[in-house]
Order: sequence, then C-alpha cells, then structure tokens
Amino acid sequence: MAYSNTLAVIRQYVSGAVGDLILGQCGTTGATLNKIYAPFLWKPNDYYNDHRYEVYGYAGTNVGANRRVTDWVLADLLLTVHAVYNDTSDATSYIELHYIFTEDEYRKAINLAIESADSYLIDKIDETITLVASTYEYTVSSGMDYVHRVITEGTADTGDFFDSDEIDPRNWELISPRTLKLVKAYYSPTAGKDLRVEGQGKQAILTADNDICYLPPDWLVQKAITFLPQNKIQSNKLDNTYRQALAISSIEPRVYPNPRGRRVVE
Repeated sequence: MAYSNTLAVIRQYVSGAVGDLILGQCGTTGATLNKIYAPFLWKPNDYYNDHRYEVYGYAGTNVGANRRVTDWVLADLLLTVHAVYNDTSDATSYIELHYIFTEDEYRKAINLAIESADSYLIDKIDETITLVASTYEYTVSSGMDYVHRVITEGTADTGDFFDSDEIDPRNWELISPRTLKLVKAYYSPTAGKDLRVEGQGKQAILTADNDICYLPPDWLVQKAITFLPQNKIQSNKLDNTYRQALAISSIEPRVYPNPRGRRVVE
C-alpha cells in the first residue's frame, strides 16, 4: 500500500497526538510585522504567552518562520511575537501553536523514527540518466538501494518508456561504486536517450515542510512520539501516551526487496 504525507502533515499528526496543537488561518486586522491577527484563538489575555506558546508558519506568508509569543490580547485577537517577520502575516498565513515541544524537536523525532525504519523499502524511479555514445557505466542515484528494472526511452526527449524497451536483465549489472554497467557485447547506447531505472530504497529524512514521506503514518506518528525529549514527556505527564506509542510502534512495518531486485554496490 502506498502512503504519502508531507512533513507538515506528519508533524501535525504527532503534535495533535500529544495534545500540543492549535491550527488556524490568520488575517490582516491590526496585523504588523510582529503582531498576528489570530481570529481562531479564544483564551483570556496573556494565556498564550504565559503558557510559553511558540508560533510556526506552515503555509503562506512567513512560512517556515518560528516565533515565541510574548503577548496576547483577546479583545483585539492579536498575538505579539518576540521578533519581527520579514512580512506582515495575512489571510494566506496558516500557523501552528505549540507549548510542549518545538517544531525543531518534532522534526528531529520524526526523522529519528524514519531512520529506525530499516526494513521498509519504498519504490523509487530515476529518469535522470542520459545515454552517451560508447559509454556503458552510469551512476545510480543516491537513495536507491536496489534496482530491479531498466528501460530505454522509446524516443529521445519524449519521456516515454515502454515495457518493450526494457533492457534484458542479463545485459546490465551493478558494480562498485554505485554504478550501473551495461554489457557492451549485448547493448548499444543510443546517445540522447534517457534510462528509466526502477528500484527501491529507504525513506529520506525530511527537512522542508513539503518534503514527502511514504512510511505508514499510523506507525510513524507513534514511533516519533517515542523520540520526543523524555524530560518534557515526564514533566507534561505524557508517560501513558509514551508507553502506548512504544507498544504500538514496536511492530516495525516491512516492505521487502522486489524479487528481481539487485543490491546497489557501494
């Protein structure tokens, strides 16, 4: 089964699971470079600064910016943050508020969970190799650990790959370092045509909010919880949540290599 979620979505799943998420769309009324109009908030004056909330922009103007709340006025629906933005938040701005863990801590926990998924391979396709006349060795893209199929482009510069143009598996091999070698005696490269290399590899770590993750989200969320800072787990009385996550995530999801897959040689 295929899964597809961005880092932003996974972070919101994780923070929601530990009771540390408020989401909302901003506006323009009274907004300045360090004041956010947040009509979706409802707590009394100073609640969000007293509870040490942080604001993280996950879409629109000021996306990716992280700020600490220093004041909240309910009558004006204005959050004041500790440092000015480059631009005034507006109706395109969507923000998350967290008070237990920071965006950085969530991202690190998610990536540690990804790195722990040693037995889950995702499908990968590389169409960046362009054949050169009389050249028989090409670098396999980083992140691809197995290759099970290689196809020659039907016509150069069309991006069309057909089953009938699959290179016989006996006519290619994988050699060190990370090299696809075409067998000269049986295959003749046509300059300008691309190769489609199909294989599998591990999920890459996520750095940007729009980076995509293909691991099962139900497992990934629970596993990420187990990598959140333990001191904050304990001080915020999340021990039961942690133990439950530990139990649920103990059964690691597995996707094995394609039966035709060959290991890329480092």
